[in-house]
Amino acid sequence: MTKNEERSYLKEMALEVDGFVDGLEKAAGVKFKLPFDYKQMCICGLGASAIAGDIVADTILTRWNIPIRVIRSTAIPNWVNEDTLVIALSHSGNTKEALMMYDHAKAKRCRIIVMASGGELTDRCMKDGNMLIEMPAGIQPRSAAGYMIGYLLNIIESGGGPRVNSELKDLIPSLRTYKESIWMHNTESRAKHIAEKLRGTVPVIYASSPLSACAVRFRQQINENAKMIAFNGMITELEHSDIAGWSSAQTMCKPVLVYEEGASDTVIGTVNRMANILRSYGSEPEIIMISGKTALERSLRAVMLGDYVSLFLASMNRVDPMDVSSIKSFKHLLSTLLEQKGL
Repeated sequence: MTKNEERSYLKEMALEVDGFVDGLEKAAGVKFKLPFDYKQMCICGLGASAIAGDIVADTILTRWNIPIRVIRSTAIPNWVNEDTLVIALSHSGNTKEALMMYDHAKAKRCRIIVMASGGELTDRCMKDGNMLIEMPAGIQPRSAAGYMIGYLLNIIESGGGPRVNSELKDLIPSLRTYKESIWMHNTESRAKHIAEKLRGTVPVIYASSPLSACAVRFRQQINENAKMIAFNGMITELEHSDIAGWSSAQTMCKPVLVYEEGASDTVIGTVNRMANILRSYGSEPEIIMISGKTALERSLRAVMLGDYVSLFLASMNRVDPMDVSSIKSFKHLLSTLLEQKGL
């Protein structure tokens, strides 16, 4: 790849990452009126679509009495029924698994909302008269995370849930300020500093429970943007199982411990204890504390930081963050196999 090609690819992806807050703001500003009530929510999708659901579910875990379940499969759970709101997410609208879950939800007579930029899922939704939220086309599916998170929060508040959409609107100015502090072209960027520590390693990202979905997003962005292998887990599980694996020299692996401002003494104690143990095993952990006044603000900041770290890594690795040919090849193979099986 030439220098000019490298700059062009990075600039294109950087513009999409920069649009995360814009997507949140636009989605928060849409007025919804849900034509139904529901007793539980089932979010159906894969990849970036599913992780948006996980982030929202983690954020409101202690604020709402309606259970939210994110399903990554070809079928929906047996407990889903007419009192379930099923939200089918697929940016392209052609994700085979999302289409299959939509059909199952339709057969169970669920309340259904579709979020897509077009494709077969949009066609089926419009034909069936279900509620459609149109996603922006022309961007990478993972770059639509801001819209997906924003729309999900909007749906929850519009349906009588906690005032998470109102909170999101209030957060937009501070999120823009935060973006400038970690921006791709900021030489003092915290994201750049973290990327320098992760370069040439296999990052293993452990997060405290409220940020566990954000750790998945962090890993996914490193995979897709930087073309690096990475893994994720939970800090609470690190001391119960994974720490045994670190006891032998892991020369290529880099432990990353992520926790939130205001975490309990138990979590902070675990982070400090694990950091010391990891050092005794010869692994120097990167410790990241995510600041923010609310769980929602901290989650969104964690997503933004991880996104920019992955861009800096793409630049350092001199790879095209827009290239997802390997993913497209596998999706085509999977679709072909499912069609052969009549699914």
